[in-house]
Amino acid sequence: MNIDIAAAPEESPETAAKRLIATKRRRRARRQFLFGFLLTAIFISWMVNDFLAPDVNSVSLSAKPAPSAPEINFDRRDMVPMQRRSSEDQLKKGDSLAALLARNGVAAGEAQAALDSLKTEFDARNLQPGQKVRVFRAWPPEDDAKLSEGQFAGFDLIPEPRQKVIVQRLDDGRFETTRQNRPLNEKYFVADTLITSSVYEAARSSGVAPNLVADLIRLFSFSVDFQRDIREGDQLEVLYTRRFDQNNQLAEEGEIIFVALTNRGQRLAYWLHNQDDEERHYYDEQGRSVQRLLMRTPVDGARLSSRYGMRRHPILGYTRLHRGLDFAAPVGTPIYAAGDGQVIKIGRYGDSGLYIKLRHNDRFETAYAHMNGFAKGLKKGDKVKQGQVIGYVGRTGLATGPHLHYEVLQGNMPVNPRSLNLPPRQELSAQQLAAFETTRTQAAKRIGTLASRNNSLTSLPR
Repeated sequence: MNIDIAAAPEESPETAAKRLIATKRRRRARRQFLFGFLLTAIFISWMVNDFLAPDVNSVSLSAKPAPSAPEINFDRRDMVPMQRRSSEDQLKKGDSLAALLARNGVAAGEAQAALDSLKTEFDARNLQPGQKVRVFRAWPPEDDAKLSEGQFAGFDLIPEPRQKVIVQRLDDGRFETTRQNRPLNEKYFVADTLITSSVYEAARSSGVAPNLVADLIRLFSFSVDFQRDIREGDQLEVLYTRRFDQNNQLAEEGEIIFVALTNRGQRLAYWLHNQDDEERHYYDEQGRSVQRLLMRTPVDGARLSSRYGMRRHPILGYTRLHRGLDFAAPVGTPIYAAGDGQVIKIGRYGDSGLYIKLRHNDRFETAYAHMNGFAKGLKKGDKVKQGQVIGYVGRTGLATGPHLHYEVLQGNMPVNPRSLNLPPRQELSAQQLAAFETTRTQAAKRIGTLASRNNSLTSLPR
């Protein structure tokens, strides 16, 4: 298109030239815009086709054999779509699954058929009181849920945190039982608190679960006298884990990763560091095992009611050597093996009532008296691990109240359990210390990350 500058006599040649240049620039800009728009449209079309559109089968050659077709469960494939609802119940003391199903309106015949199917995959006799069970009912889509009770469609339960058992009714009336693995997600938590009354209360008020509180008390029981040493203002720090299911519901408590107790200005800190075996081991900052040959206190939450030494017997009335320590606790409180060992005596033993004696090595033995009962199946000759429940607190024999009488014998002679300075069960080698240092660093980083989200924390592992 030609522009005749002379056609505009009112414009000077300079003005007409500038107008021509401006027109050409506008045309160039429009062409660039259209070109950019087309490129953008092509890119968006490619993105939609590659990521959102369904894949189109393409033929490719491979030396590998074709994968086998997935196995099809025809019983489930042919099942008619149904509406479902569930109700949750839990086993009571002395209860059974059959009783629970009957309580939820399941006919005896249907309940038995479902339980027969369950037997092929799971032994319901292992279930404990408090076990939750979901009972399902189903009805056709065209039925009104408000008017229909539906038919029994099965039940499910979670007997272990990482496992789910499902009993499902098929269209022909049969029941099928399947197991499903439940992947759990581990999360870290930190507690940092001052002790005002007891270690137990401080830990629980910070959200630490009771079983983990028992674990940390057991860890410190090798070095701390909880009856005499703990003071108001002492400090407790804990890094621990909990495990959650896919719905972010708590499935199980995890374990203590790090714990520190500042007692009377002295700080005891322990880290979980796994070795080649499957046992959990905790070490101090020098790489020495927290665990000693024997525990100072083989029972949780007990009060030291009588010390080692000469005393006037509360029943016999005369003075004689009290050969051990007495721990007052309610009847039925679990008693733990003070160390790895072997049962060399178990049964009723004169004034000691129900009694257990363990041999730990060629130097040390421990004895436990006035028990209410023994751990199920425990017998003479059995080997036990440190912290394993061997019996329960009672008042059998010559006893004024429920308590544990605990003795330590060295070379067959009684010694004061509180005066023993036993070496660590193990120490890390120089090579193992390098890996342990990594464990400590990782724990400190986790606590630092968690502490940055919670300004109420007052201290970090040092």
